[in-house]
Amino acid sequence: MARIAVVGDVHGHLALLYAILGRWQRESGRPIDLILQVGDLGAFAPGGPVDQATRRHAERDPEELGFAEFAGEHPPATLLDPRPPLVFIPGNHEDFPFLEERDRAAGPDDALYPVAQDGRILALRPGRLWSFDSPDGPVRIAGVSGVAHRGHKKHLHPMLHLRDEDALRIAERGPGSVDMLISHERPAGIDGSFRHDLGGSDALRLLIEEVQPQLAFFGHYDWGGEYVIGQTRVVGLRSCGYVTHGDWPVKRGGIALVEWTGSGVTVEPLWTEWLESATRQSWRHWGTVSGVRSGGVSKC
Repeated sequence: MARIAVVGDVHGHLALLYAILGRWQRESGRPIDLILQVGDLGAFAPGGPVDQATRRHAERDPEELGFAEFAGEHPPATLLDPRPPLVFIPGNHEDFPFLEERDRAAGPDDALYPVAQDGRILALRPGRLWSFDSPDGPVRIAGVSGVAHRGHKKHLHPMLHLRDEDALRIAERGPGSVDMLISHERPAGIDGSFRHDLGGSDALRLLIEEVQPQLAFFGHYDWGGEYVIGQTRVVGLRSCGYVTHGDWPVKRGGIALVEWTGSGVTVEPLWTEWLESATRQSWRHWGTVSGVRSGGVSKC
């Protein structure tokens, strides 16, 4: 069995993410084998360029620039150590020149390229297929990066835009070729109620209709929900961060847990009683792994 945590927009809050997953793993006794992230990881290199929106948010919440802590050879200790690999698809708030540099340094045939010096955080090249080896056989994962409907903004970096050709490249593989799809943008036509709704991506919709992966996850809109396209279960994830008022509680709906076995797949949200009361300050006092109490986990 493979246990995969799928995470919404992180916007630099990697320390928070690893703390949540580490405590959950300890208290549930269920190890996490892989983390998938649907874009807006907030992969800003130390000293590199930061987009205007991220800079504005970081003035209030410095954790928006938290990727830098994990970019070097000696990242800080976390409750999840030894950390499983984190594989992400770029969104629209990343250090794109840095990602381009890391992409060029990788082999042309590789589906992944590392963005952290310890090799634990990797980007999935859009339009590529990567197989994660599990005891029950490979889990085939594909991704499409960027956002749709920004083509009129010529000043934006090309990597920010969703390219239809990336989605079509995966679609050409045909039915049954992909098990899980991750994208930052959402497929068109699933719901019209999203904040900042611009219709989603027709190319993503076509990809899902043609390939019919078992699961498809997206972020960007910070709005959770589940939908069905043909035989595919489509899950929208909220961001993994804080509600920015009061004590800044941890947001709900930013992490889904997938258990992949030879006999089937289950998906459940990660939400527990101890996370219900977690705030920007309180999670920092969870201590080391040895100091976290054992206990049960409740479903939400």
